[in-house]
Formats: sequence, C-alpha cells, structure tokens
Amino acid sequence: MNPQTLIDNKKPEQAVFIDFLAFTLSMSAFKDIHTYDKKGFEWRKYPAIPDPRCFKAERFANDSAGLTPEQANEYLSALTQCYFDRLRLFIADFFGLSMGVPRGRGGHFYDDSATLYSYEGSEDSLGTVYFGGNKDTVYIQISGKGCAHVFSYTTPMEIRNILNFLDITTLKRLDLATDDYTGIYTCQAALRDYKDDAFYVGHGPKPCIESAFAISADGEPTKEIVTVGSRKSRIYWRIYNKALEQKVTGIWYRSEVELKGVSTDSLLNISGTYTGICAYSAQINVAKPARILRGQARKAVDSIESSIRWIRKQGSKTLAKVFHLVEGDAAKFIDLLIQDKHLTDSHLSFDIPRVYQNILREKLAVSQTPF
Repeated sequence: MNPQTLIDNKKPEQAVFIDFLAFTLSMSAFKDIHTYDKKGFEWRKYPAIPDPRCFKAERFANDSAGLTPEQANEYLSALTQCYFDRLRLFIADFFGLSMGVPRGRGGHFYDDSATLYSYEGSEDSLGTVYFGGNKDTVYIQISGKGCAHVFSYTTPMEIRNILNFLDITTLKRLDLATDDYTGIYTCQAALRDYKDDAFYVGHGPKPCIESAFAISADGEPTKEIVTVGSRKSRIYWRIYNKALEQKVTGIWYRSEVELKGVSTDSLLNISGTYTGICAYSAQINVAKPARILRGQARKAVDSIESSIRWIRKQGSKTLAKVFHLVEGDAAKFIDLLIQDKHLTDSHLSFDIPRVYQNILREKLAVSQTPF
C-alpha cells in the first residue's frame, strides 16, 4: 500500500504521546552528573564523590601507596552509596519521581528494585528501578501512568539531552500511542489495513496478526484487541478498545506501538518517529503541539468515571445504609467514612492535570464544602 494514499485521506488530528519508557545505564555514569550544563540545574545538592585518600589511616594519608583490601572495600561501599544517592536525585530532578524503599526482590537479572512514585503524594506505582548486580547497571522502567506524570513535568527533548549526557544513546523500550475518540482507528479498521500491508515496514518478513473479541452473556462487548507482530519483535502494535478496558462509556480506541532498541534521538520528534514506522501510523494526521490537546478533557472524565464506577460497584449499598443511618447528615457521613489524614491531605487528587481538574469542577458546578 502506498502510504501517501492513506495520508491523503484526511482524518481528525491525533496527538502522539509516550506511554512507556525504559533504559539502562551504568551506576558510574553518575560520576560527572554534577557537571551537567543546563539553566537552573542545581549541582550543589549532588553529594561529592568520595576521595580514596580519605580512607587511609591518618599517618599514611599522604602515602602514594594504594589502599589495603579493607580500605578498598570501605571506599567502594561509600562510592556505591554516593552513586545511589545521585540516582535518587537524578530521578527526582529530571523525571519528577520519587524512589520508594528497596523491595528486597529484583527482576530482569537484577538483585533488588524500588517502586517509583510521584511527589504529589499519590500511592500509585509509576514505574520501577532495578539495581544490584548485572555489571553495576540500573534499569529504569516508567509506566504509562508514570509517563503521563513525567511529561507534564518535562519534555521528551529534555529527557533525551540528559540521557545522552550520561552516555545513553539507546532506549530499551519506547511505547508511542494515539487515542481516537471518533471511531475511525478501530480494531476493525486495523484488521482491514493489515490486509493492505499497512503494518509492513518494507523489509524482512511480514508481521503476524492476532485478534481477540469477547462478549458477555447479555450481549455486551467486554474485550476488543488486535496485535501485530510479537512481544519479542522490535516493533509490536496493539490496537484496542480502551473504553472497554477502563470500563467507561463512549468511544475510545488506542493505537499503541512498542519499539525496542531505538535511538534516544527518537525523543526529539516522537510524532515523526510514530508516523514514520509504517503506512498504518502514517495515515494518522498528527496534531501540532497545543496547550490543550484534543481528547485530554475526555481522559479526565474517564479517569473520574472509572473510579466512581468502582466505588458504586463495590460499596454502593453499604454507603447508602450509612447515609440513611446518619439521616442524610453529609458532614457526619464524610466523618465516618473518610480518614482524617486523607480528608486533610490536599495533595490527594485524581491523576489528571490540574487544569482539567479545574475545568471539571466548573462543569460539575462544584461549590466550596460548607463544613
């Protein structure tokens, strides 16, 4: 299929966003991070690299001889701790994320790991850092929810720049996606486009395709997904009904591609990277950057709708019993059900940008609580 044929068939604009990011780096890469040249970068908070001479006995401090095995172990332990502290600051500075405590279990050939959280007080996991062993490297994974947080804090270009400074030129994994709220880029459309070789990249064997559809006993669809390629291949597509997955109303399809071993330069132009993969992605007319992108308000509504649906399903009857018990006293109702530490924590909020929270408050005509 000629990609231009698809491009010429103009469709509503779709914004490309990063939905997963993973990379590996050496712990020693943090040796010179304090020298990173960026306006506003505060190098002083990075702990100083320990001096091996400080680990000698005082009377041998000026001796040019090397360290004893015991002194060398002490020095290496201090150096490792320094690099680890710099890792925490690096993740906070450039990704706006906080590392949790070591979990005592690893993965991906690492001995240990820690969960990544936001600094806003959310308890949701936004990714994982794997460390310990594996040639003294660190493996950082940032989930889809984590990427939404990170790139409300910084830009793909800023991330690319710091990664290149740390000699990271290849990403282990980069997921790029677009959301469709019009019903154009559906699973059925993906099946049709596959027949026209829209997912073929022009060399090597053609990718395989799988689809899965499920319907409940009352005839309602419960699953709708098409995958092209394999999880082990360099390019792996997932086109699925996001509304069904999130159990929200309305039309919401996601076209997501998982790229492995791509250059960090891909972060300089994620829209061009996405649309340049194949004819399927080339047909999507990518939106130019804008302050409020198409579909973001819908995502905010979906986030709230999904949470409320869970509460109604899990405890609606019990909540109603409590409400009747206090005879409709809203203040007493809230006092009984919500812990004081959560009620007074102003950082607790839905994981959506603040601007959309304000828009939704206005739309819902939310007034200040009178108690």
